[in-house]
Formats: sequence, structure tokens, C-alpha cells
Amino acid sequence: MNTRFVAAFVLALGSASIGFARADEPTPAPAPSASPASNSALPSLNDPNVQKVLQTLTTLVKTRVDIPINTVHGEVTYFRRFEMQVRITKNGYRNVHLHQGTVINPRGASISNGMTVNVIGDVQPDGSVNANQITVVQ
Repeated sequence: MNTRFVAAFVLALGSASIGFARADEPTPAPAPSASPASNSALPSLNDPNVQKVLQTLTTLVKTRVDIPINTVHGEVTYFRRFEMQVRITKNGYRNVHLHQGTVINPRGASISNGMTVNVIGDVQPDGSVNANQITVVQ
């Protein structure tokens, strides 16, 4: 029984000395608390200037999203007079309509199947393009 008492006493004395040793160390300063930014610096959403900016941004986003891509790049798979089909991906095709004023660069080039072309024009509701300019790449 004395050995248990002595072991408990030594254990208590050792933990107390560790506590005293830690008491000698300086205590770290607490981290400064982050204060929230003052809301008075932010403009109100009801401010007419803020509303005007939000309306302008909304209009820009809507018009940018609705504008279809008017450039086609790919390989000609079909060409006959004023109609052309261009492969734009492995299984994706785009119909291209030429007109009397369509510019073909380089000037005098003849379009044929297998050529790589860049087409700039107006996108139609059906996804086809009315070509204004065709540039033969290869």
C-alpha cells in the first residue's frame, strides 16, 4: 500500500512541477479579433446610381449571351456554287450559304472538298451561316 501511495505522490508532484514550469513561460497574447467592415462605406442597393450600374451590367450580360458565334472554322465536306457544308467537329457540321458579295481570300481561290476554311458571317435561326468572308487556310 505504501508503494501505491508513494507512486501517486510522485505522480502528483511531477505534474505540479510541470504546471509551475509552464507558469514561468510568458502566456501568448490572444489573437486580435477581426472586426467587421462598416456597412456605412458600402452604397445602398436602393441608390439610383447603383441601380443604373446593375441595369447596365444585366443588359450587357444578356446581349453577350444571346449573340451567336459568327465564325466557323473547319473542313469543307460539300461545296456547290452558293452552298457549302463545313465539318466543325468530328460529328458536327455547319451549313454555310454564300451570296454574290461573299469575299473569298486569297482572291481567286477556288473552294473544294477537303480544304480548311474560316468563315465569317451572320448566323441564322436554323444554325446556318450566311457567309460574308471565307478564308482558305489550306
